[in-house]
Amino acid sequence: MRQTLRRFSSHRVLCLAGDGVGPELLSATKLALQATGVNFSFKDMDFGNTFALQNGSPISEDHVQAVEKIGCVLKGPIDITASGSTTKPVELRGQCFSSANQALRKLFQLYANVRPAKYLEGTRSKFPGTDIVVVRENTEGMYTGEEVHESKDSIVATRRITRQGALRVATFAFEFARAHGRKKVTAAHKANVLRLSDSLFLDCCRQAASNFTDIEYTEQLCDSLLTGMVLQPECWDIILCENLFGDLVSDLAAGLVGGLGLAPSALYGDGGVAIFEPAHGSAPDIAGQDRANPTSMLLSASRMLQFLGEHTASKMLEEALEAVIREGKDTTPDLGGIAGTQQMAAAVAKKIHA
Repeated sequence: MRQTLRRFSSHRVLCLAGDGVGPELLSATKLALQATGVNFSFKDMDFGNTFALQNGSPISEDHVQAVEKIGCVLKGPIDITASGSTTKPVELRGQCFSSANQALRKLFQLYANVRPAKYLEGTRSKFPGTDIVVVRENTEGMYTGEEVHESKDSIVATRRITRQGALRVATFAFEFARAHGRKKVTAAHKANVLRLSDSLFLDCCRQAASNFTDIEYTEQLCDSLLTGMVLQPECWDIILCENLFGDLVSDLAAGLVGGLGLAPSALYGDGGVAIFEPAHGSAPDIAGQDRANPTSMLLSASRMLQFLGEHTASKMLEEALEAVIREGKDTTPDLGGIAGTQQMAAAVAKKIHA
């Protein structure tokens, strides 16, 4: 029987289930987390389109205050489509945001989005040996929401890169590399075309690299980077990107290891707040059917455990999850099994105790 970690005190975690498969993923993840023996005090709040249908907005001041008070957030995906209530601008604290997700990221300056993509034995991935971490700047770039009508037939979107924003995410990437025993950071860019903005981004990356001489630093044009990731995925370590490039590169990295259902995501800033969520969307087509793969959410929860200082529990959770996927008896259909979301999570919980 593996020893679990009993504590008298508990970690407070704000749980935002979100939309689609979010509530079932959150339920499954809580089951696995509780199996570790770490004590949690979960605060649950509706969030996203589910909340908007009753309140007119996907996020409220109450959510923001809860994040401020608790600091650690375990979050499901929300609906953000081409139409619907969640595409209306979100107004909070005198500011306007393009979505509830953007509101949280910008209000709490969660500038570093960490998206690992690691091969797991038992998946359908064709690329064993892949172990990539994408560090994505998360508050600037094309995602600032600065779009204006130049005329009725023309819209201009602003791509904003600042020295402060680029330098802090670059520094984060090198600190992450050193803390996790990684050897190389590659800055992705298109400075041959975006000569001003990406040159500033690279200047900041080089400045950060000069303070971490133990970490190899390289630069790669974004288009050729994508080709290189497919041809030799095992050759890449940490890939540092501005916002839009990071969104695209991290999705490709997830595809190398079997899809977004296997890809965790964590958002960090300097103010003590962190958000942990699956990299995938709300998957409304399978919502409520107990078919969603919980791996992305479980791996995100493992990152949360690390954030809370529960490193042993994080290792227990990941080892149990890897064993369940490797054996293949209790996995969801996308992994080749016939189990449901809750059954797979229960199998992980059982492995933790074994």
